[in-house]
Amino acid sequence: MESSLSMLSSLKDDSPRPFVQPHYREAYRLAIYALLCGGQEAYWEYLRAEQVHSFLSEEEIRFILENAKPLVLDDDERGPEEVSPSTYFPTLSDEEVPDLELGWPEVCLQETETSISLLYHPPRKDTPTIKEVVRSQIQEARQLVAIAMDVFTDINIFKEVLRAALRGVAVYILLDDSQVGGFLQMSYSVGIDILNNICVRTVRGPEYQCQSGMKFHGGLEQKFMLVDGRTVLYGSYSFSWSFEKINVSMVLVVTGQLVASFDEEFRRVYARSISPAVPFPPLRRAGLQSPASSQLSLTRIQSRGSGQKRWFWTNIRPADRRSVKLQILTFWLRRRFAPCWSDGAAGRPSRRSNHAVGLQTASF
Repeated sequence: MESSLSMLSSLKDDSPRPFVQPHYREAYRLAIYALLCGGQEAYWEYLRAEQVHSFLSEEEIRFILENAKPLVLDDDERGPEEVSPSTYFPTLSDEEVPDLELGWPEVCLQETETSISLLYHPPRKDTPTIKEVVRSQIQEARQLVAIAMDVFTDINIFKEVLRAALRGVAVYILLDDSQVGGFLQMSYSVGIDILNNICVRTVRGPEYQCQSGMKFHGGLEQKFMLVDGRTVLYGSYSFSWSFEKINVSMVLVVTGQLVASFDEEFRRVYARSISPAVPFPPLRRAGLQSPASSQLSLTRIQSRGSGQKRWFWTNIRPADRRSVKLQILTFWLRRRFAPCWSDGAAGRPSRRSNHAVGLQTASF
């Protein structure tokens, strides 16, 4: 299903909009204050006393209790009694806005007609999957891949990002600060940590601070990918196995003038981003080879089992797979039957060692 928006200005209605009273309730602020000071029991007791319906879900209550932290002040700073009242808005920061260090293409889309296509998961009949479109867009990128995502643990999409970086494409990845651990674990598992053309940063949501000094912040819930400043994939799809296989989701593929709004939004979110709290270890450049190489590629995956390291390799050209298997088998046979040479007398191999020699020299 496709729709075209020839002029974005036509979406605006000149008629006056009805006034909507800004929503704020002092009882909500005090209820959260009670929750942080006395736990769930104090929260429910306050709601009963004030005859206020609960406005927090069980998941939100757990999130607040698990993530709230006390305000840390230096000796020369004001005490808890001087902390400003609870607020729904983030506190101002005096930190400098980070630069787009890898560069950013300037694309003029003023006269370009906007086109929007819909993709679904599970996919509709005779339509590609969302993951296929994501990977193909990254493969076609020539200047920029900018990803804002809550969860990024899909190893196949990550490999496409690595290949794009090797082609010289600037890659920016913004991740939810509380979910970055999964991304780091995935990058470690493939033996790649970070590249010169990849910039990975984390984003926190607005901060809520109580008068007691307790505070917590939200997360990054935006999910979109900007390619070359001309195409955007935006929707409810996260880059993870669950969204590829078992979750219901939808994505808009946007081209044209509307892309400029996503371009601006990504840079706004990037401006509030920070470096990951967990640093990347040094890059192992030995594994960085062209995807067309017959050698072991970027996607060497390490796994552990039975107390030993076992290595599995993917993305080996089909023509080379048989050769690699034979080398592994030959190596194993030599390790397995090498002690048999000492079984015979006077330096002569025994019958068992002859059998071992036959296995080692046999042609497969």
